[in-house]
Amino acid sequence: MGDNLRRHNRSRATSGTGAEDAAIAESDAAPVTEPGETAPRRGRVWPWVLGCAFGLIGGAAAVAGILGATLAVQAVEVRDDLLAAKATLGRLGSLVEAKDEAGLQAAADDVSVRTARAAQTVQSPLWQKASEIPVVGANIDAVSRVTRAVDILVRDALPPGIQMISDLDIKKLALEGGGFDLQPFQQAQASIPVVSQAFTAAKAETDGIQSDQLLDAVAGPVGEIRDVIDRTAPTLDVVNRYLPTLLSMAGGEGSKTYLIIFQNNAEIRATGGNPAASIIMKVDQGKFELLDQASSATFYQEGTAGQQFSDIPGDALALYPATFARYSQDYTMTPDFPTTVQLFQDLWTRTNGERFDGVISIDPVVLSHMLAVAGPVDVAGEQISSDNAVKLLLSDAYERFPNGTDSDRFFSEVSRAVFSHLTSGKWDPAKMLDALTQSADEQRLYLSFTDEAAQRLSTELGLDGALHADNTTATQVGTYLNDYSVGKLEYHLAQSVSATCDASARTITTTTTLTNSIPNSVTTSYVLGGRNRNLGLPRTSMLMDVVFFAPPGGQIVSTDPGTSELSGFDRSGSQDGNSALSRLIILPQGQSRTVSSTVHLPDGPLGPLQLRHTPTASDTPVTIDASCDALFPAAG
Repeated sequence: MGDNLRRHNRSRATSGTGAEDAAIAESDAAPVTEPGETAPRRGRVWPWVLGCAFGLIGGAAAVAGILGATLAVQAVEVRDDLLAAKATLGRLGSLVEAKDEAGLQAAADDVSVRTARAAQTVQSPLWQKASEIPVVGANIDAVSRVTRAVDILVRDALPPGIQMISDLDIKKLALEGGGFDLQPFQQAQASIPVVSQAFTAAKAETDGIQSDQLLDAVAGPVGEIRDVIDRTAPTLDVVNRYLPTLLSMAGGEGSKTYLIIFQNNAEIRATGGNPAASIIMKVDQGKFELLDQASSATFYQEGTAGQQFSDIPGDALALYPATFARYSQDYTMTPDFPTTVQLFQDLWTRTNGERFDGVISIDPVVLSHMLAVAGPVDVAGEQISSDNAVKLLLSDAYERFPNGTDSDRFFSEVSRAVFSHLTSGKWDPAKMLDALTQSADEQRLYLSFTDEAAQRLSTELGLDGALHADNTTATQVGTYLNDYSVGKLEYHLAQSVSATCDASARTITTTTTLTNSIPNSVTTSYVLGGRNRNLGLPRTSMLMDVVFFAPPGGQIVSTDPGTSELSGFDRSGSQDGNSALSRLIILPQGQSRTVSSTVHLPDGPLGPLQLRHTPTASDTPVTIDASCDALFPAAG
């Protein structure tokens, strides 16, 4: 998932406007730092590419000495032109901010002249002849190709890019009350194909570089430039293809209504945690409005809790407790997010007739990543920031409000304040996209839409959270956790995941290490395990169903533990062709243990390995051993 999103991380949005902002970020021409200063953000493509280009030209100048003084002099001239162009590009950000149209035009003209001259030089017969010399020629060819690629970007993509930057000023786009003005994004649709085509053409140049023959002085910078172009070209392609869809998602063709569920990692579930809290949001012409808030208590009050309204296959129901499809707080026990969406859609339809245009799932860690960009927010005298959001929402709140009704009221107030703060639009869109990329990498962000085009985008970015029906695009192997103790113990759970493979046996073994670090100071009944006493266990012990999933066509050969640690809890079944086993484990206070499964993989070609796991309140280190390389191709 994270690989997919990272390739397209400038084209994503949870509010329906982020991908348009991504188009701005990818062509942002703000200043670039000099050596020794803080590195620039990834979105500032133009000066960064040129900075690498003049650096590799400098390294190639030494190689060019073999070919004679003329080539050496020209190499230095090319380097100097690119260096001067880079310095000029470094001023574009301030010129845009100052609305200095004359200065912008003069800067663009200067950059265009210099890069065109450099490109003309490297296409001369001397450089073409030098490129035919073994080894040295490959380095000259790489310099030539990179210079031509940079020239293409500056000539064809920079002018419309500058115009978009000028039009899409985030300070002017933010709407009063929350949201973004969509009109500039609608106007940008004409420019984005031009920028996208320029990056595609630049990529065609750099794709021809013979990387295996490059000297160290050239290989590093060439690799960096190719990485930027390789990441940006598909991003712009996605934006170009999906911008109309994204504008529609943002209410550009009529209002959209979305359900946002908050997964509480303190009471762990397969895709995060107990989804007891949620909000209903409307987006109309880019403007956000909070329509309603709900908790699991809402469905008890409406008389729909405890009933099953969705048709879930029996093989899937067999994997989970009997409460899974009947109580909303257990809807996330499945790692298949489309199933969770179906359960919520059907529940809301039966409760009040509501149908949503989409369902979005996040957790408090996602909020902390977003607050790191948007800044802290004050709620009832409490400042919630990226530093304290997770602890406050998943631990401290239960100590302050030991009654469930009181904590629900607090969470409702926090949700309303954070929603208003985050939808104000007064933050750096590129940095916010980075925050959401991180959330997706950590398997904390999922999106589902009723619109087919919007859902295709979610699937392409790996945000649909679906169990795959085959192994074509990825081979999914997963280990998931579901709380059985009925408490909020898992805020104090830490985990790490590793995988090793036996290519000859065609097996993969996934091992998850779990640690219960709940302190003695936690005494609140609402936090401690509610079922533990009936089972004769300390209330500080974590009880969890561990659900092991094999990919389609695969088979679980063994698990550790082999059976549940309490009788009557072994389960088996399948979901969307993915076979699975569930084992209940007991994790006492202050102890660590490992659980593992070995899966025999199906015959035939396999897509890249996608090692899925349950996100906890803290980071989960994931390690895939090199022994798996022979079975799975690298993610593209």
